[in-house]
Amino acid sequence: MTIEMIMEGVPSLPGSETKPREELLFPLSSSQQRCWFIHALNPGGSVLNIALRWELKGRFDASTIEQAFQTIVDRHEILRTRFIDKDGEPMQEVASHLDFHLSVVDLTVIPEEKRPDEAIALGRREAHVPFDIGQLPLIRATLLRLSADHGVLLVTVHQIVFDGWSIRNLAHEFGTIAAALDAKRPHDLPEPPLQYGDYCLWQKEYFASSSFEAETAYWKNKLAGAPYFEICPDRERPSQPNHGGEILAVMMPLALGDKLEEAARKHNLTLFSFGCAVTAAMLHRYSGRTDVIFGTQIAGRDDPDLENMIGVFLNNLVLRFDASKDPTFEEFLARVNGTIQEALIHPHMPFHRLVELLNPPRDPKRTPLICIDFNVLRDVMEHRSYGGFELTGQPSLSAGSLYDLNFFLVHWPSGWRLAVEFNTGLYERTTVEGMLEFLMTCFELAIFNPKARLSTFAQPVRDRSEPCQTGGDLAANMFSPPAPSPLSRAKPADAETRMMAIWRDVLQVPEIDLTSNFFELGGHSLMAMRLMTKVASTFGVKINVMTLFQAPTVREFTAHVFRIETPLEPWSIVEIQPRGDKTPIISINNTMIYYNLARRIGTDRPFLGVQLFDPSNPRELPRRDMEEIAADYVRLIREARPHGPYILFGFCVAGVIAYVAAQQLRQAGESVPLVVMADSWLPGYSKRRLPFVRRYLFRWSNRLHSLEHKCGLLLSGKQTLVEFLVSYKLVRQSRIMDLAAALYLISRAKLNQAKLVIDDWANQWFLSNLEEACFRYQASASVGNVVVLQSDHVVTRFADPKMGWSDLVKGRFFVHRVPGWHVDLFQGEGADRTAEHLRSLLDQVDAERDHIVRSGTSRALTNMLQSSDRHRLHDT
Repeated sequence: MTIEMIMEGVPSLPGSETKPREELLFPLSSSQQRCWFIHALNPGGSVLNIALRWELKGRFDASTIEQAFQTIVDRHEILRTRFIDKDGEPMQEVASHLDFHLSVVDLTVIPEEKRPDEAIALGRREAHVPFDIGQLPLIRATLLRLSADHGVLLVTVHQIVFDGWSIRNLAHEFGTIAAALDAKRPHDLPEPPLQYGDYCLWQKEYFASSSFEAETAYWKNKLAGAPYFEICPDRERPSQPNHGGEILAVMMPLALGDKLEEAARKHNLTLFSFGCAVTAAMLHRYSGRTDVIFGTQIAGRDDPDLENMIGVFLNNLVLRFDASKDPTFEEFLARVNGTIQEALIHPHMPFHRLVELLNPPRDPKRTPLICIDFNVLRDVMEHRSYGGFELTGQPSLSAGSLYDLNFFLVHWPSGWRLAVEFNTGLYERTTVEGMLEFLMTCFELAIFNPKARLSTFAQPVRDRSEPCQTGGDLAANMFSPPAPSPLSRAKPADAETRMMAIWRDVLQVPEIDLTSNFFELGGHSLMAMRLMTKVASTFGVKINVMTLFQAPTVREFTAHVFRIETPLEPWSIVEIQPRGDKTPIISINNTMIYYNLARRIGTDRPFLGVQLFDPSNPRELPRRDMEEIAADYVRLIREARPHGPYILFGFCVAGVIAYVAAQQLRQAGESVPLVVMADSWLPGYSKRRLPFVRRYLFRWSNRLHSLEHKCGLLLSGKQTLVEFLVSYKLVRQSRIMDLAAALYLISRAKLNQAKLVIDDWANQWFLSNLEEACFRYQASASVGNVVVLQSDHVVTRFADPKMGWSDLVKGRFFVHRVPGWHVDLFQGEGADRTAEHLRSLLDQVDAERDHIVRSGTSRALTNMLQSSDRHRLHDT
């Protein structure tokens, strides 16, 4: 069904005449604002990726495909758009041009029977590669060639520039343009009547002129006293949402699919209303609750000029259904349809405004208002022939689950497909399989026995030993503030006063005290983003927006901001080589190992080291995320050097910290022309990026390589048997060597000496903390230049030669192999070779810095003269 929006009194969209694009900055639409906030909560995540798979059969070639996408990107400004923070407000910036590049993977080099599975594995991997919405592009495509006339096209787009309706528009334009290119003729697509930025300007004007009185009254009344509806998960919710997702699906028998459409027509209803009723009935019976609430999306393309545009126009509706008094399915169907019709009469309230209006208690473990979603999708993409090839859509692969459970009823050429995307961090696969089976049973009962009461819909039995703690008790559970960090110190005397001033400015309220609660004062997602921006500029600390959930009052929030603001100890900032005026190198941790390298690079370049912890003073550390840890290092870096440019250097896990810290410094306006990572794998590379077989081969090749090295040291006498055994983590954890020393089977002195020579043994107490954060971290793309140094310790057989970073580094990328094992990178010959590899790159950084300074001075003078001329012209 096409959902028509009732648009009485709504001003018309801008005229369709084409105008020159002078302004490149636009406000965000309401749909984009929600995506912006979700991205801020999950930086580096892929949950907002829309991952498409198109099958190509016939005559096609990579150059034509790439040129077709280039034409589409040229036609639609939204596909040349990135998102920036301007004075605390998110804005979208349109690039005048963007070069589109198609990736190609030739699967014909592997046996034919393995190609389909490998194509699916590559599709899953591609779906999970995150976008950095502050950088272009936000669309990418990869051609998987299975044979000369058969391929799969993986198209991934960020939801902040794209939606489900856009799929058919993109597919149609791609097919039409590719066919025209193949035939060497111009395509016949009309120019877009307007661009997405025009729509955003119109929407902003409309929202400013509308009071939403009818919408506000309806939604406040409809959702008054609504509980938080959820299906009890199999696992406890993590403190911060995990958006891992998987899609399970089953095809309806063709006869049942035909009966489904017939049943909807018989009741004079749309398939959407019928499907909603069946899903609500299933959720009612599965949960045992009569107040059933879930979400859905409306297309938001009520104006004809919007129908063929690419962009995101969706709005979320919250649907609340009453299943009390055990109605028959027909009676329940009438209730459901009435609710849907009411919602469609009041569709214009943006979801983020609805959250602001209802102001429910915030819980970082749950999405606001809804955690279950339902949609009916028909004709998402037509099977069509374009010139010499056929284009067919294939079922999507999950890039991550935004909701706990997301149900779809999708029409494919082969029939109706019932699917659910679920959060794998909350539910077992077997649980969701049972749920999907029960939903299919409910469809059968609703179709063939609509007069049956809902109580006759057999409720499945779940094996649960403990009662479920649902979100219905949220109002009674105030979130306790985070435990004091062992790194806290006294704040500056005026810190809380300055923080209250920031809160007054952001929240636009006259009175603020230390107990004021951000959300109780009307704070919402956009205000939260403004707050983070002002805190960063005032205190020089980058804070994750999730902090507001754990620390919602001024006092708690200020304490969190200053949790690591300890007086700098002598070990916090180490001047490894302090002299020189060239761009400084700042290393993360491991300050002692860089001494020889710093000497070889030269005395004309400062080489500093920063470390959060005193290596000689072990302590218990709180569980923290990589972004938070990197923000702490950023503070130390700016203490050492208030402003860039900076060259960041990190070894092993510290290389990942350097990568993330560089991103945060760039976001704060600083220049980081180069990041050097030594033996630093992309976090989670083998688990997230490699198919099972290659992951297995990769891991075993590393183990055998390491064993061969250690055996060589043992046989050559460079390592004792005790050192050999202690080098294995399992042996250390078992404490068997300590037992042997206690029984005088080995020397205690030799055991202690063996522990000292193990890489980073003295730092294991905090290194394990960093590695845990690294394991959870999902890296995002970076625009800067990167050098990856590889010791003989690194084995890239069966893996990416660039250690997993290939798809994320958008600047220049250099990989250098250095002889030696791990820490030998910075000793003897390894230090010589490392310095040799870096020297020319470091000189380029200095040359570019000097050029920017010179050109910046000249440009400033030119701008001043031009500005003066403009003022004189204006005055005349």
